[in-house]
Amino acid sequence: MGDTARPIPERLGDQEDQAAHLVRTGNGPTVDDEQRLLAEVYGAPDMAGFYTAPEIAVDQDDEPEATADEGDAPAADTPEGGESA
Repeated sequence: MGDTARPIPERLGDQEDQAAHLVRTGNGPTVDDEQRLLAEVYGAPDMAGFYTAPEIAVDQDDEPEATADEGDAPAADTPEGGESA
């Protein structure tokens, strides 16, 4: 870390002392019916109560990638290598 000494606050004694230092911030939900709004966007919550977006399907190629040997040979339907010539 650094060479500057950081001040270490004195620890509070018991839970009553700690509770006396807690302050309400008023940082609650900003809408009246947050659960309804979340359900409209993400669907019903899971068993743990989490709202998650649906799985997005990833576009997958069904054909394997061409190797260097296959890429050099002319395709079967071209004038150089196929019957359609």
